[in-house]
Amino acid sequence: MPNLPCTSTVEHDLPPTNSPVAVLVDVRTGAHPDEGFDRVVFDFRDNTSAPGFSVGYVPEVIEDPKGTPLPMVPGLKLLVSLRWAAAHEGGASTIPAGDRDLRPGLARVRQVKLAGDFEGHVSFGIAVGGSTDPVPFRAFALDGARVVVDIAQEGRNPWYCGEVFFCDDHKVDDNTDPPVTAVERRLDKPAVANAALRALFDGPGESERARRLRFVSSHVTGFADLRVDIDRVAHVRLLGPISSDGSAVITVAGQITPTLKQFPTVDWVKIYDEQGRTQHPTGARDSIPEQLEP
Repeated sequence: MPNLPCTSTVEHDLPPTNSPVAVLVDVRTGAHPDEGFDRVVFDFRDNTSAPGFSVGYVPEVIEDPKGTPLPMVPGLKLLVSLRWAAAHEGGASTIPAGDRDLRPGLARVRQVKLAGDFEGHVSFGIAVGGSTDPVPFRAFALDGARVVVDIAQEGRNPWYCGEVFFCDDHKVDDNTDPPVTAVERRLDKPAVANAALRALFDGPGESERARRLRFVSSHVTGFADLRVDIDRVAHVRLLGPISSDGSAVITVAGQITPTLKQFPTVDWVKIYDEQGRTQHPTGARDSIPEQLEP
């Protein structure tokens, strides 16, 4: 598949239901020229988890709960929606006054402005400068209760926008072959194949699970020794007591194989058990360990 531009909306699950509301305490920005992006970080109080969030381009940012357009500097608009979060406590703001409307003067990040703090939902608009077309970005949670938004600098695309393939229970019910559906992921360069498998093993997100997508693990606990040889064969060793559980429909191999074959350097995939065994270790063909047969 081609390297897509990495401009689609990114979503992240809500924390567990018993988690306290994530209290926002700081918003900061910075340029990372060596890595090729400008960064916005939302810091939450240490005793809370990072909230659920979505980040995506919108025609305009709407103030919550007013429902009116938020005045912002010119530029493309990214809406950051933080769920199960608050920027106030006891009637007082928990972020510095300057964090409500940041003007960092970065090449891409022109403004970061609070758009709403209402009923467990905090939202910010980011004005993105220097382009009339959507700019590649990524968003993710970091340990320490932080939500990070990285926006690619001009002429840079630090991520490979690839896919991972999950079991689709709608296709299982309809006897569709193969019973998998691709979803988009930002993959760190240069080891994009490794990043794709890590994203696969992380499983589908909340909205993807709502579409009945799931990761079939076949009791795999991880993977190791991923490599692609000069014959365009990807090799990967699975860890753990792998088993198909008798399934003739879908195993972990049915998700790993298309996830790796999306890359132009991979024509065949050979999957090994923890001891390094597979049914067809040589030749131009796919191979799985015996434990993943029905």
